[in-house]
Amino acid sequence: MAWGAPCLLLPPVLLVFLASGSWGQVVPEELHYVAGQTLSVRCQYSPEGGSYRQKTWCRQTSPNFCTRLVTSSGPQTQDSRYMIWDVPDAGFFNISMAQLTEKDSGPYWCGIYNSSRDMVTILRNISLLVSPALTPSPMWTTAWPLESTVQITSPEGTSGPPSLNGSELRKSSAPLVPGWAASCILVAVLCGLFAAKGLVLAVLCVLLSCRRWAQGSGGLGGDSSDGDF
Repeated sequence: MAWGAPCLLLPPVLLVFLASGSWGQVVPEELHYVAGQTLSVRCQYSPEGGSYRQKTWCRQTSPNFCTRLVTSSGPQTQDSRYMIWDVPDAGFFNISMAQLTEKDSGPYWCGIYNSSRDMVTILRNISLLVSPALTPSPMWTTAWPLESTVQITSPEGTSGPPSLNGSELRKSSAPLVPGWAASCILVAVLCGLFAAKGLVLAVLCVLLSCRRWAQGSGGLGGDSSDGDF
């Protein structure tokens, strides 16, 4: 199994291929992330038992060059947003890249770095695509206004408290809530009905009193006429 293309590092951070014909062995891979997430990549290599070999993570700037972002100096190396966690006995290392942004989209390489010869063996060719973070939908709420502001302008020359350009802002009372308005209308209607009912009863009482009085007067007149006859 081929482990990738050997490359040279141009001081201080550029890579150039030693054997460009072997580049076809490393197939580009697309990875999709969202802004704010952390990239995690695992790179496999042959287990090593001798002296430690450095690992690197770089961003490709042209077909034959890239810029190193982080290079390990031991099993675990962290630099700003980047971290390499290497397990030489198992033959793999993990790369993490935190707080991704849309500007981080592009091609990357991970590989084994030879500092004495400025050479790197590319293990994986990553094409990173970072999408913008999703914006949460705003929650619309409706609030009944508790108070309103009215601008009152007084004519020039009148006495009163000082104000800017002869005008002042005063707060008007809060508008009636529809429920209270309905209650007030209902109470007014009921009061009107009770008043009308009382008026009708009073008229009936007056009419009955007048009728009884008329009947009493007629009876007295009839008795006196019979006596005279």
